Amino acid sequence: MGRIIVANDDGPGSPGLRKLIEALRTVGPVLAVVPEEPVGGRGKSITLLKPVGLREEGPDFYVASGTPADAFLIALELLGDEEPDLAVSGINMGPNVGIEDFFHSGTLGVAIQAAIHGIPAIAVSYAIGEGFPRPTKEQMEADLKLAAELAAELARAILEEGMPDGVDLISVNVPVGANRSRVALTELYRPPYWRAVREDGAFYVRPWHRRKPSGPEGTDIWALANGYISITPISLSLSHDLPALKAFLEEAGVLSP
Repeated sequence: MGRIIVANDDGPGSPGLRKLIEALRTVGPVLAVVPEEPVGGRGKSITLLKPVGLREEGPDFYVASGTPADAFLIALELLGDEEPDLAVSGINMGPNVGIEDFFHSGTLGVAIQAAIHGIPAIAVSYAIGEGFPRPTKEQMEADLKLAAELAAELARAILEEGMPDGVDLISVNVPVGANRSRVALTELYRPPYWRAVREDGAFYVRPWHRRKPSGPEGTDIWALANGYISITPISLSLSHDLPALKAFLEEAGVLSP
């Protein structure tokens, strides 16, 4: 089996990270590079104008001073001429659903960075936090174990068969009290659900303010709200219609017919 890069945005102390690495090591060799502290909400941002520090904290386990995307790029450099076959990000301690999270999630940022490099990628998230149930310690252990095992199953399938046609990355969201038999294949929720909330003279950006997380059937948030594990295929293809743009600009007088 091929080499697997693991990164996250919760830092080295995340319980989801340790579960994920343990499960993936049954599939193939793992190289983990993670930010030194939680840096959620950074998306695919990279560090500019200053160096990114790196220290080794165990066999094939490194901690970097940069962003999740930095961590992935550093992992590529550490591998040298050895091309990784897969990148897995997570397990994030919080959901990553919808178009909004796709663009600002550091967990998904790792997967996007990998996909840009032509490397199949999986992002795995655990739906706890604002608007979602609070698990007991025992329930969290069970849910993270299930999420890690599912990630390993997907990793093994991708390494053996490749990614499905037209899919660059797969986003997995696991609810509290997950049941392996309750899985929904979903698409990203489209409407915005993050907003700035004023409290005590300051603003906090929060999801689902005074709303219960929900969405149309078939979306990732619908799956979580109904107790399903959500598996969402995502393509990075940014479609465009040049003839339509040309006609528009000619009509507007910007271009000559």
